[in-house]
Amino acid sequence: MADTLSDLGLKLNYWYLTNRQQLRKWWVLVLMAVDVFLLALFLTQGMLLVFRFRDSSNVVATIAASTVAVGKAQGAVMPTSISSGTVATTPHGQARFDFSSRLENTNVTWSAVVTVQFAGGVKPLTPVRVILPPKSVRYAMALNVEGSANVTIPSGTMSITDVTWTRLTPAEVAEKIDVKATNVTTGLRTLVTGDNQQRTVTQVTGTIMNSAFVALDGLRVSVVLTRGGATVGVGSTILSHINAEQSLPFSVEWDTVIANVQQADVYPEVHRDIIAR
Repeated sequence: MADTLSDLGLKLNYWYLTNRQQLRKWWVLVLMAVDVFLLALFLTQGMLLVFRFRDSSNVVATIAASTVAVGKAQGAVMPTSISSGTVATTPHGQARFDFSSRLENTNVTWSAVVTVQFAGGVKPLTPVRVILPPKSVRYAMALNVEGSANVTIPSGTMSITDVTWTRLTPAEVAEKIDVKATNVTTGLRTLVTGDNQQRTVTQVTGTIMNSAFVALDGLRVSVVLTRGGATVGVGSTILSHINAEQSLPFSVEWDTVIANVQQADVYPEVHRDIIAR
């Protein structure tokens, strides 16, 4: 067996010596093939990395665009904030005053319950609750406020402390309670007190027409007096009950003389909560 191995070793050595050049060529070819494979692998992975980076950039851009679209969609379905005007201070009579501020709900399908806190009197004032149906204007009022003895006209301030939104269905939006004020007149009236003293007050009278097919309970009627676009008086009264298709007179008085009133705007504060059950 030793002779056989020796013969095999000699044969291998002889074959290697005679084919050494050829083996080197094949080895070079194998190394070149490995280099080409590694280069191709590197280029392929590099291109894949570029494509993945581009795709990830597109995904980021898509996410950003989607976020903007969602924000716009949310803006379209969420209600717009209630807008409020400055606080007007007007005389009420006997060293007392009224605070008022115009509120507007510009939304088409959202109803709002707004809580307003006025300040500026001698004593803390009770918060005022105002209901604003869609596309409506209302006035928040703090009436008969006691002013400081050394201040001629108190400076009132207001803040909206709470807003509760209710989204209405198309049927609820279409449902309208038709209430209007007619025959509105403004004038001065002389009253005689119990001790036979005469005093002159400002008075607004008119008629509330309920053209709806439903009766209303607790209908508040607010009146805003203006001169040259400025508010010079505010007041309100409540009709405890008005039947369907009924007309009732109303009257709002100020215990003082408000001269040169140019316009009296009447706001029947209509909302679904006052429909008689």
